[in-house]
Amino acid sequence: MLRRALRLSLFLLFALASAAQAQEVIRMFQSDIRIGADGTLDVREAITVTAEGDAIKHGIYRDFPRYFVKADGTLGEVSFDVKAVTRDGTPEPFTTQAVDGGTRIRIGNADETVQPGVHTYRIDYQTDRQIRFDKGHDTLVWNVTGTGWRFPIETARASVSLPNGARALSAKAYTGAKGETGRDATAQISGNHVEFQTTRPLQLGEGVTIEASFPKGVVLAPTDAQTRAWWWRDNLGAVIAYGGLAGVFALFFALWFARGRDPKSGVVVARWDLPKGVSPALASYIDESGLSGGAWSALSASAIDLAVNGYVTLDNLDQAVTITRTSKPLPDDLPAGQVVLIETVERYGGAFTIRRANGEAVQTMSTAFRTAIETENRGVFFQRNGGVFVLGLLASVGIALIWCLTSGLSFDRISAMAMSGVVPLLLGVLIWRALKARRRRVMASARLFFTVAVILLGMVGGFAFLIAINSFADVLGAKAALTMLWGLVAINLLFFVLLLVPTKRGRDIRDHIAGLRLYLTLAEKDRMNLAGAPQMSPAHFETLLPYAIVLGVEKRWSKSFEIWLSTAVAGTAAAYAPDWYRGARSGNVTRDIASFASNMGSSMAASVPSSDSSGSGSSGSGGGGGGGGGW
Repeated sequence: MLRRALRLSLFLLFALASAAQAQEVIRMFQSDIRIGADGTLDVREAITVTAEGDAIKHGIYRDFPRYFVKADGTLGEVSFDVKAVTRDGTPEPFTTQAVDGGTRIRIGNADETVQPGVHTYRIDYQTDRQIRFDKGHDTLVWNVTGTGWRFPIETARASVSLPNGARALSAKAYTGAKGETGRDATAQISGNHVEFQTTRPLQLGEGVTIEASFPKGVVLAPTDAQTRAWWWRDNLGAVIAYGGLAGVFALFFALWFARGRDPKSGVVVARWDLPKGVSPALASYIDESGLSGGAWSALSASAIDLAVNGYVTLDNLDQAVTITRTSKPLPDDLPAGQVVLIETVERYGGAFTIRRANGEAVQTMSTAFRTAIETENRGVFFQRNGGVFVLGLLASVGIALIWCLTSGLSFDRISAMAMSGVVPLLLGVLIWRALKARRRRVMASARLFFTVAVILLGMVGGFAFLIAINSFADVLGAKAALTMLWGLVAINLLFFVLLLVPTKRGRDIRDHIAGLRLYLTLAEKDRMNLAGAPQMSPAHFETLLPYAIVLGVEKRWSKSFEIWLSTAVAGTAAAYAPDWYRGARSGNVTRDIASFASNMGSSMAASVPSSDSSGSGSSGSGGGGGGGGGW
């Protein structure tokens, strides 16, 4: 029994020992740094690993940071030039790629696997701008291993060789996680060499940073030419970003100046006559430079216009609107949009009910309605200048691509920055819609509300921009890049609107529509003071009601009619009962019609089915650093 227990214990001991031995680790991380008289560093890293085919299948990778924080708090970029890579003394294939904040050296061949066992990878590279020129002496602060390795490091060593036989003034080493100041390493000065070695293994997330100071003059201070070259290296992205942004704006401005300036507006005066040949839907199309969304407002105004003229009747009962065809013959010049509406009613046997059960039919009617109006009037009342806009858009994309190709950032990092451009896009659309709504609203309180909304949206955009800059604080030129990105979005939105220009005929009709809107919002006493203005009457009210709907002033117009009606028929509006409309509420028919006019478009939209969608230093300070792993 005792013998069996002993055998079991020995088996478990050997099993645990084998498991421990099979762990993939860095046995030795040796870094030899030679400082040149011109300040460049020639570095040879010898990384001895135990490979077991787990993480290290084809080889290892080494990440090297490219950015550092300069004395003024901005980021600077160092060079990184790989000279040679070997495995066990034999040249090994490698590739380099941009990663967040630096360069990754991927060592090995994807078509070959590394045999389990101990292997030594050697990387020779050169870098610059790593010397800190302090007052009274100069210093190299070098993060030997980095804190981003995927393996523990049993031992780390480093040697620093100074040029011209110079002797170091002092040497220190720091160990631990990033920011920690552990001293589990030795530092020894010997002639023009300084040797460092850890005194304990480094766990995941830990590294060793060395610091060696030496007299001034050992390394030449950067020349003016070097300083200029470094400035261009640090600021090339900013030059491309700001210069490209200015260039795109200049291009758009030139295109707008040549093709996008509006014809001169005439004097807008209150007028009650309708634009000749312009239906309510067409008035909306001209006033808004197109029909947006489902064109529900224009559709409901067209239905009421047909009803007022006796071609259909409207029943607003049981939370559903029914459009019924009458026997009155249609004229030959019926507007294209109203033809679509009539055809839909007749297709359903002469009575079409707007409700969720008929949602697909309502959607089909809306699409055909928009298509008919846009096809008949494209280019007549305004020009979109789409080709001109695309030219500016392509220039914007080109500048952004040039910046991306010269940034040295990883695809993931660039994608994350690009996604932030959705914020100014959404805010820009909201601001544009708020400004349009402000123009349509005649009440001072409503205009004030939309003015405040625009200001608040602008403030939100400012805060969002600051948050975005802070999120990419580790990216060289992040402020310039985000300014370029957000600026390009804003410029394209701005000139998309500005390049949509009315024709001379369109400008004249817009002025006419503006005068009609002014007339519809006047108080009764002001309207009666207009020379030649017609007397208010049911016929006058109903004729202009569809236009009031598309101009967003139907409630003001209905209120004026209600006031006149109450005076005209002994203080009550009960006598008004149009034969083209039957409402759900009893009592004030004028208010019911106004409410119906406001809500009919919403009822149409709601009926459509929605689609589903888905110095003193610390570990990790100084130059060098990074980390690595296996692949």
